[in-house]
Amino acid sequence: MDNLEIIIYGRGGLGAKTCAQILAESALLSGKEVQAFPEYGPERRGAPVRAFVRISDKHIRVHEPITKPDLVIVIDDNLFSVMPELSGFDCDYIINTDKKKEEFKKFIKNSKKINVIDGSKISLEFLKLNNPNAVLIGAFVKLFKTIKYSSVEISIKTEFEKKGKEDVVLANLMCLKKGYDYFK
Repeated sequence: MDNLEIIIYGRGGLGAKTCAQILAESALLSGKEVQAFPEYGPERRGAPVRAFVRISDKHIRVHEPITKPDLVIVIDDNLFSVMPELSGFDCDYIINTDKKKEEFKKFIKNSKKINVIDGSKISLEFLKLNNPNAVLIGAFVKLFKTIKYSSVEISIKTEFEKKGKEDVVLANLMCLKKGYDYFK
């Protein structure tokens, strides 16, 4: 891997920025060069948001939004109906959904591979709320083998302890494991 560019689509308050941050910190711990930043529209809970992550073996010189991602992570599958750009990428997708991947082929014409996982269901089981980030990160680690699983565990612990949310660390680690184990 020379360079991996990721766009994360979510809604305000559902953790797209945190997802990007954990991916970037995990990649840094895995010895990679990284860049992560969010892009907000109207800043309100539930509004569509994007976050960008670059992971590279080399120094990253560009400082602009990603326009040709290698991967799109979709935290809320309802965004396909309100963000038409989601359908136009020629890349892999990881989609949080309870639907079959065939249902997304009508939206995504040029996808290399569509991976679906019901991260919401898993996060509701362990976290008791719909916050599928750790599940989607686990799926990413398994499918892309770009960063070390142990680095993600450290990043999750650090991120939630820093926010004073030590009580959700174990639940997020369980979500991470479920997302990782989902894809054989």
